[in-house]
Amino acid sequence: MGIKAHELSLSHLITTEEKSGMKLKDLQLTFTSTDAWGLLRKDLTNALGISRAKRFLLRYGWNCGVHEARILKEAIDWKDDIEWLIAGSKVHHLTGRVLSYPKNFQVDMEKGQFNVSGYWIDSYEANQHLTYSGKHHEPVCYFLIGYASGYTSECMGKKVIFKEINCKGKGDDHCSYIGKTVEEWGEEISEELFFFEDTDMAKELDQMYKRIEQQKERLKIGYTLSQNLTQDMLLGKGLPGFAETIGKSLHCPVLIEGKHFEKLAEHGEIPGIHKYMSVTNIEEKLKDLAGNSFVEWSHKDKTFKLLTTPILIESKIFGYITIVIDESDDFYKDLLERAAIISALHMQNERVAIETEQRLKGELLEQLLNNKEINRKEIYDRFSYLDYNLSTEHYVMYVVIQEKASAKEIDDYEYLKIRNRISEYIYQDFLYEDNQPLLLPKLNCIQAIIDKNSIDKRYKSPRHFGEQLIKKLGLPNVYIGLSDQTKDVSDFYKKFQEVKRAVELAIWKKTDNKVVLANELGHLTLFLSARDPEELEAFASENLKTLIEYDEKRNAELLHTLMQYSQNEFNLHKTAREMCISISGMRYRVQKIEELLETDLSDSNSRFQVQLSLQILLLLGNVDDLTIA
Repeated sequence: MGIKAHELSLSHLITTEEKSGMKLKDLQLTFTSTDAWGLLRKDLTNALGISRAKRFLLRYGWNCGVHEARILKEAIDWKDDIEWLIAGSKVHHLTGRVLSYPKNFQVDMEKGQFNVSGYWIDSYEANQHLTYSGKHHEPVCYFLIGYASGYTSECMGKKVIFKEINCKGKGDDHCSYIGKTVEEWGEEISEELFFFEDTDMAKELDQMYKRIEQQKERLKIGYTLSQNLTQDMLLGKGLPGFAETIGKSLHCPVLIEGKHFEKLAEHGEIPGIHKYMSVTNIEEKLKDLAGNSFVEWSHKDKTFKLLTTPILIESKIFGYITIVIDESDDFYKDLLERAAIISALHMQNERVAIETEQRLKGELLEQLLNNKEINRKEIYDRFSYLDYNLSTEHYVMYVVIQEKASAKEIDDYEYLKIRNRISEYIYQDFLYEDNQPLLLPKLNCIQAIIDKNSIDKRYKSPRHFGEQLIKKLGLPNVYIGLSDQTKDVSDFYKKFQEVKRAVELAIWKKTDNKVVLANELGHLTLFLSARDPEELEAFASENLKTLIEYDEKRNAELLHTLMQYSQNEFNLHKTAREMCISISGMRYRVQKIEELLETDLSDSNSRFQVQLSLQILLLLGNVDDLTIA
C-alpha cells in the first residue's frame, strides 16, 4: 500500500551510509546553505537588476519543482496522485525552505481543476532577502513561487501558476499565496506569465531594449507635457489650453469639470464622447476620492476605458480631469496627476486673483452704495478698469440675517457661514454672466448689485429671483430686499437707501413675506430722496408732539390708537373691534386725540397730514412699539 504525503519524512530521502557520490538516496537532490542562497540572490540582483533576477529565480524554481515532482513520482509509492501532489509542500518543509499551511484546497486532478490558497510560514527566501537587501515594494519569494508552479504543473499535466499575495519581504506580517490554472486566472495573471516564459537571452535583451526605448519615449512625453502645461499657465491659456495640451500629448479626448460637475474645458474630435466622460456618470464613486486617488471606469456598452483624478486645493476637491485610455497603466496616472497639479495651481491663482478683484470691487461697492457724494465719472472709470460695466440697469439687493427672538444669539462665525452660503448661491447662479453680481458682506447683512439683464434672463421678475433664493437657502430668518432698476450711476445710493429702509420696515412689521421690493413703499420713497431727512422728522414730530408727550406722561396708548384708526381708514367701529374696546371708549379716544392735536379727523386734509406724519416716523424708525394691522 502506498504512503500518504504527511507520512513522507527524511528517511524516505536520506540514507545514513556515507559513500562518495551518493546524494539523498540517489534522487539527485542536494542540501545547500540558506546564507549561500541569500548571497546568490543579492549577487543576481546586483548583476542583472531586480526584474531579470526575479525571472531567473522563478525559472530556476520552476525547473526544480518539475524535476522533483518527476523523481518523487518514480521513487515513492504513493497512495494516489493527490498525495503525490500534496507531497510538494511537504518537501518544502523537510528541506527547510518553508512551512506551507493551506487555507483553501479545491482540486480535481481528473477534471484539471486547481484552486488553492494558504500561508508560507518562516520563508527562508523572505528572511534572506531582508538580511541582504532590506524590504522590497513587492513580494520576493521568487523561488518558492516558481517551485510551487513547476511542481504542481507537472502533477496536474497543465500549467498552474502560483502568485504571492502577502510577503514578509515587503513588510507584511506573513507570506501568503494563491495557485490556479492559467485558465482560472484569466487576464489577471498575464503580467506574471512573462516571467515564466522560456526565451533565449538574446530575445530577452531585445525585449528589455524595447522596454527601455518605450520608457525613454514615455519620459520624453512626460517631460514635454509638464513643460507645455507650465508654459500654458504662464501664457494664461487656462483650462481650455491645458485640455488641448493633454489631449495632443496623449492622443486622447480630455474633459475638465468643476466641483459641481459643470464643464470647464474639453478636447477631442470624437462627436458626443464628452457626455460619456462626465463624472456625473460615476457620482457615487467620487465620494471615495481622497489625496491623489484615481478612478478607472467604463460603460457597459462602450469599448473605451476612462481614468479620472480630482483637482485638489488644500485637500479639497475643486474639479476633475478625465481622459480616455486604452489600458490600465501607471504611465497615464502619472501624467494625469501632473496635469491635475498644474490645473490646481491655475485654479488657486485664479482664486487669489478673483479674491483680490472682489476686494477691490468691494471697496468700490462700499463707495457706490454708501457714499452720497461720489464722483460719478471716477467711480464709473474705476469699475471699468476691473472689467465691470456700471452703465447697464441694475437691481440693488440688501440681504439681512435676522436673529430669532426665541433662539440664542448668532455669533460672528454663524453669521460668516450664512453669508458665505448666500454668496455662493448667488455667484453660482450667475456664474457665466458677463456682469457677475458684486457683493459686499458685512456682519449680519450683504449689500449687492445685480445686472438687470442677468435676472431678467433667468427669472420672471426680481421677486421670483428673491423667492427662489429664499427657497434654496431654507433659512427662516433671512430677509431679501430688491430695489427698482437703476438708470444712472447716481441712482445706486438712492436705491440702496430705499431698499434698506424697506427691509428694515418689513422686519419691524414682522411680515411673513421675506422678499421685499422697495417699490412697495409707494409714495414714501419720495421721503428717502429728500435733501434733509431731519426736516421730515421735525415735521412729523411737531405734528404729533402733544400726543407723544401725553402718552409718555400718562403711559397711554393714544398714538397707537391713532395708528390703528388711520390704518382702518378712520372707521370707528372697525377699529374698536380690532382693538377690543367699546364704541364709546373709542369715541372718547378719538375726541381726546383731536383735542390734543387741535385737529378735526373728519377733514380729509387733516387726515392726510396725520397719516403722513405717522408714516414718516414709521419709515425713519422713530416708532418702536407700534403694531400695524
